Amino acid sequence: MEITNTLNAEKDQQPQLSLAEVQATEATFRQPTAAEVSLLTFSKLRYARSRAQELSNEFARLLNRGSSLE
Repeated sequence: MEITNTLNAEKDQQPQLSLAEVQATEATFRQPTAAEVSLLTFSKLRYARSRAQELSNEFARLLNRGSSLE
């Protein structure tokens, strides 16, 4: 019961947006252009490849260290 009351109290404290405010917020949002999506995708892919290479190098280093201990 206490959890429900706490959740309701938090919900009551959140400001309610009017319909005009919601519509104004939606009006300012725009879809990204194809070029923007392309740049973002390229940078994320480049980061993922770089990170994969770092992890691969780290794994190889650990394997080499382990084999030298034997």
